[in-house]
Amino acid sequence: MLTRNSALASIQFPRRAHRRSGGAVLIVAAILATMAGCASAPTGKFVWLDDLAAGQIGSPQEAYVTGPGDAVGLSVFNHPEISGRTRIRLDGYFTVPLLGDVPAAGRTLSTLSRELEKLLADQKIVVAPRVSLILDEIAPIKLSILGEVKSPGLYTLESGAGLAEALATSGGFTEFAHRDRLFIIRRVPELIRIRFRYTDLTSGTGSAIKFRLKAGDTMLVQ
Repeated sequence: MLTRNSALASIQFPRRAHRRSGGAVLIVAAILATMAGCASAPTGKFVWLDDLAAGQIGSPQEAYVTGPGDAVGLSVFNHPEISGRTRIRLDGYFTVPLLGDVPAAGRTLSTLSRELEKLLADQKIVVAPRVSLILDEIAPIKLSILGEVKSPGLYTLESGAGLAEALATSGGFTEFAHRDRLFIIRRVPELIRIRFRYTDLTSGTGSAIKFRLKAGDTMLVQ
């Protein structure tokens, strides 16, 4: 015959274990939600394309802005030892005799000429220097296209190519692409991430249509 105490001892109470199991489920769910949120959100600082300075957009109607790979003819009046042909490197610099490495990318030729004249005068290399520059060769654009495109890789585009040409070259979007998370990573004259939406291109308005790619750019589709 069971006593009251022995009967109570024989009863199982699963509630406490159930609560522990429920708590574990909640923790796992919270972790998965956090991971999903992190995966779906763009990371890092960026600037919207429409907020970009006009000089960075590079409309064909504007004065040409130098970039990596461009070859420039340099002439310093009465100083053939400084004059010659030089090419802008990927770091944005070119080499000038007697001056050494000089920042050259991201400038119009007239701006670059004035900067060289100042350097030559300040370093007392030439008295009242007169510098002229001509664009000997515009470098083709080597563009890395990464992320959610059908054919990611390194492509060579003609100078003056824009965003639409780059997307078409890479085969368009995959089914996982977020069409509002398109980035151009530009390293010259300083590192910047430029964000735009696909609708910016298809609408035909805003800066996306005028935007021109430059040598050294990278396109990322998230």
